[in-house]
Amino acid sequence: MNTRALTSRSVRIAAVAATAALTLAACGSNGDSKDATGTPSAGSAASGPVVVEATNGKITVPAGVKRIVSVSYATGALLDLGVQPVGTSTIDDNNPMELLPSQTEAAKKIEPIGSGIEINIEKVASLKPDLIVVEGASAFDWGIKKLEGIAPTLYFGVDTPVDLLNAQEKIATAVGKDAEFKKLKSDYEAKAAKIKTDYATKLNSVKWTIASSYGGGEFLVDTSTSWVGRVLNDAGAKFSQASSDTKEHETTYSVEKLDVLADADLILVPKMAATGEVPQDTKDLDKQPSWKNLKAVQAGKVIPVTYATTDRYGTSINVLDQIETILKGL
Repeated sequence: MNTRALTSRSVRIAAVAATAALTLAACGSNGDSKDATGTPSAGSAASGPVVVEATNGKITVPAGVKRIVSVSYATGALLDLGVQPVGTSTIDDNNPMELLPSQTEAAKKIEPIGSGIEINIEKVASLKPDLIVVEGASAFDWGIKKLEGIAPTLYFGVDTPVDLLNAQEKIATAVGKDAEFKKLKSDYEAKAAKIKTDYATKLNSVKWTIASSYGGGEFLVDTSTSWVGRVLNDAGAKFSQASSDTKEHETTYSVEKLDVLADADLILVPKMAATGEVPQDTKDLDKQPSWKNLKAVQAGKVIPVTYATTDRYGTSINVLDQIETILKGL
């Protein structure tokens, strides 16, 4: 299996995050459940233990887990479901997990247990978790065996973007939030279907692509099976030739090949949720003469999109909102 396309973003992100200082406030969380005011709870009681199939096997999750430690993408997946972990790997500008604005304050109250893939095992143990949930690229060593020695651990290795959606459903089952997950999924599907109907004419007349760069003389093109590509596809979008390939969710090119974007009417570029800025390496694409000659660039149709690595239904709904706003302006 070719893991380069899978981890081209995550490898760079983890390499930086592994050495980054912790940025979350070290506020303790007592894991108490909250009511239906919109404040996340620590977990939901269930009538009995549940067996969840994860990458590390069939794991028995105890009934009524309350204290959950989450690693990487798992934090956003849980917050989407209204569950607030007691511990999480650091959320910062370089972390692949991006939170919705409504989730950032809750995240500040979660105890940090490390940065990137560097997890502090002793810190995790000190939080006395009932359950540990890890979502991350399969190419990395997440120290699962050590975590399993502390508490039941659900590890979901990610090979393709859709794996994250499937993992969120299993996480929901593990923490007794099936109803919340079904509503998220239903809301997403209903909004995608409405956009597909309401903007059919515009969707049929525009070819979309998603591009980004991490420097080094290269850039990435996301395909229809990528994070945002999947959402665009569900909304009925048409893709440029470079984004139509479904063999990989992203393809790396040298900057000399920027003309692969020539047929795109609209280019989406990533914008960091934490800063509201397009990463500098992606901004620097406009220094290339071939970038300036692209049809979409000349038409002013290079549009930043937040949650370019949308990993769950909460951010996917937000991406649909952004797509609808773009369509209204065409």
